[in-house]
Amino acid sequence: MKRYALVAAGLSAAALTLSLPAASQDQPPDKWVTSCTMEGGKDCGVQATIDGNSLLGQFLVMRYSAAYNKISVVGDGQGVRASVQVDSNPFISTSTCGQGICQFDDYKSGQLLQQMRAGRRITVQLQLQGTEAGPFDQTLSGFDAQLQRALAAQRGP
Repeated sequence: MKRYALVAAGLSAAALTLSLPAASQDQPPDKWVTSCTMEGGKDCGVQATIDGNSLLGQFLVMRYSAAYNKISVVGDGQGVRASVQVDSNPFISTSTCGQGICQFDDYKSGQLLQQMRAGRRITVQLQLQGTEAGPFDQTLSGFDAQLQRALAAQRGP
């Protein structure tokens, strides 16, 4: 099983561990769900395992962390750049990638979150070392409801 560590930007970085195979098995594909982890401190968020609908079996995990206010994209490989488009808005990209995870900074995460809460669909592309994954399309139906659950769980006991 592959393990990936997500390091939040800033001086006081904290680690969150994601497992791609577990995420894809425990979560229905193409649905937004709330998930919490206690590794490195409580972190609740909303995420989707997005199926690439290809013969290659490509998929990725897109997650918003309520603890760190960050959006990240995880693919099966070393990410170099992630790009997300909400509806017909311009793509928002990040090249802040490491250990298989591409993470958007505070400003871009805030922009994407605002667009996603009002949007209908996203398109996600992930450039990996030597190849690309995507574009992956995902509905935003249910995103805002799951986001509210994640924010409440983050605040709660």
